[in-house]
Amino acid sequence: MEEQMMMQKLIELDSRAMEINTKRKKQLAELTNRYKEEEQEIINHYKKQIEDETGKSAQRILQEAQQEVDQLKQNNRKVLENMEQEFEKSLQGITYEIVKQIFQFNRESHG
Repeated sequence: MEEQMMMQKLIELDSRAMEINTKRKKQLAELTNRYKEEEQEIINHYKKQIEDETGKSAQRILQEAQQEVDQLKQNNRKVLENMEQEFEKSLQGITYEIVKQIFQFNRESHG
């Protein structure tokens, strides 16, 4: 009889061990799933941060480039204005010389 009770106890212990093992496996699977979800949330969070920072950097670069373009345009306008002024001075000088030579020629022809 004692042997039968021991066997019964062993069977009960084995059943209990199997239940505990099943519970532990289930808990482990739940923990693994929760870990994967949290890991994905962290990955998504950092992806979003990277996208935001990339967007901000791109915007900053575009603004700086536009400022440089605007500065170049302003510099070009100044250069063109200076060139126009120099052209006008040269044109006036040439016109003056032509008129002067015409008067000189007329004086020499008539007098």
